[in-house]
Amino acid sequence: MESFDSICWRMRAFLVVSLILPAALAHAASGGRCAGPRCGLLSDGAYSNLVIGRLVHVGTAADMRKVYRWAKTHGYWKSLPDATAPYLRDVKLVTIALPHSIANRPVSVFMQMEEYTAMPLAVGELVRYSPHDSAHEEAAKGDAAELAFFHGLTGCVAVLCQQNDPACIKRYRQGVFTKAQGKPVDLATGAVASGTGINPVSLLPVRK
Repeated sequence: MESFDSICWRMRAFLVVSLILPAALAHAASGGRCAGPRCGLLSDGAYSNLVIGRLVHVGTAADMRKVYRWAKTHGYWKSLPDATAPYLRDVKLVTIALPHSIANRPVSVFMQMEEYTAMPLAVGELVRYSPHDSAHEEAAKGDAAELAFFHGLTGCVAVLCQQNDPACIKRYRQGVFTKAQGKPVDLATGAVASGTGINPVSLLPVRK
């Protein structure tokens, strides 16, 4: 069985069309502040754990500008480009809601724009975010900005269930888990927590 990481990488590796955002999108207004603490960011850069939850928002260029402004102002993303253009061109912001017992607010993660364009996400779907693994990172290619985003900001977001498939959604445990072992993670502290884990390959709950 092909892993979700392999599917995401295969999708990225075989894309041959260079994607450029329309000028209207690149120049969208960006007023206002980020909603929630730290714009919903889980870490300073690519988040290292698995996240399983419901997709609640697909970011616009204006959203990306807001997050960019907050991150750079607060000392985040120092290893990433200082200009906004590469973010608007190469990165897609998506927002995932977790059960209220885990998080009171949705969280923000990032994926490669070309991966999103190849397989767009729909609000309401159950999705999985995963950081890129070392094998894929070694194979990643692109210019300096693209590689910086691939290594330091984006992960793979894949659909697990359609929003109108409750039987599928019920199979999965929503939350945050370590990538290597699928152990539950406390979102506030980043520490391994008690509770039911998942199989990090199938993503299904571990039966005790």
